[in-house]
Amino acid sequence: MSNKFTSYLLNMTSVIWYSATAILLAAGWSVRDQNYLVAESGIGYWFGIIGGSMMLLILLYPLRKRFRSWSKAGSTKIWFRVHMILGVVGPVIIIFHSGFKLGSFNSSVAFFCMLTVALSGLLGRYFYQRIHHGLYGSKIHFEEYYSKDDLPSLLLSRSDSVDPEIVGEFNEVAEQLTNQHTGVNRSFGFYLKMKSRVGVLRRQIARSDLGKREKELIYVRLKNLRSICVLGINEILFSYWHVLHIPLLVMLVLAGSIHVAVVHLY
Repeated sequence: MSNKFTSYLLNMTSVIWYSATAILLAAGWSVRDQNYLVAESGIGYWFGIIGGSMMLLILLYPLRKRFRSWSKAGSTKIWFRVHMILGVVGPVIIIFHSGFKLGSFNSSVAFFCMLTVALSGLLGRYFYQRIHHGLYGSKIHFEEYYSKDDLPSLLLSRSDSVDPEIVGEFNEVAEQLTNQHTGVNRSFGFYLKMKSRVGVLRRQIARSDLGKREKELIYVRLKNLRSICVLGINEILFSYWHVLHIPLLVMLVLAGSIHVAVVHLY
């Protein structure tokens, strides 16, 4: 099975999965006033237990990544998939448990904490996909956009119709973006600035008197440089998201625990 077909299949599965989830939530919302489920008893109560347990199980994935001794419990790829599934199914079950209505103060706090974590998870999923080959693919490395081909630079240098300053700018941007294999020591502002400079260069090349073939070769190089900028930006955004998401998970566990304690003690 080709990587392209696998990627297509995974994307279609995601579309079907989230579409089905949206339809299910819409159906539940449409009959919310019928009170088919009651949070305090019956199936509605057990939905709360099941959904809450799923939200707790979500914490196992970061623990699996952190502790090497857990390696015998399965690969991180499998844990990640379970983590993603629980991150959708858990909140949906909790929403049905609530009957699509806000209850007491403590339950409302727990509910909004859960929604915050769920939305944060979707945002993290977006950034994760932007720095990997698909949701379950390998990490994208900067080397994949490197090019040792100096032909674009030579074409610019030998052309009498291109301003020497543009040639210097092209070489400077290419050197700054490709002299490191990681974006760890780069800043968010650096990548935004470089991305803007690449865009300006493309417009300048488009206005030049270079031939169509020469422009296409240079555009390919500029596209790769822009991809390095985008990758660096998304890596930094993902790192920021990760720092925020963990405290949100802790907040959810605390709010959920207080909600369960209040419900059963009072």
